[in-house]
Amino acid sequence: MADPQLKEKVEELIAANQVLLFMKGTPEMPRCGFSMRVVQVLDALDVEYGAIDVLPALQPLREVTAELSDWQTFPQLYVNGELIGGADLVEEMYESGELATALEVEQAEAPAPAAAETAQGPPLQIDNPPG
Repeated sequence: MADPQLKEKVEELIAANQVLLFMKGTPEMPRCGFSMRVVQVLDALDVEYGAIDVLPALQPLREVTAELSDWQTFPQLYVNGELIGGADLVEEMYESGELATALEVEQAEAPAPAAAETAQGPPLQIDNPPG
């Protein structure tokens, strides 16, 4: 069972922020690729949002969000008090234009870069041992 005080605080934060992201790390320094992907989408839409780093209280926050929205993984994006979802759902909604509509913002023509499209170095090679 979730801590009632923490649950109340989370409910207050969700209600107080039109857009709230529960993420691993911060928007300036995401601590996981999924959180980074959601930050990239929100930044592409030029949306103001609150962000909560879940890492200092990961398990208690999982218990709270499981009770509130039946969702235990992070990141979690809330818009107008409703859970939108995690990275995959946020990206799908962004690509379809649904996220911009939910956020009541204009969406530029070019979608945010997907994680797979970011600059990468050449593939690593494993040399055969001399022999």
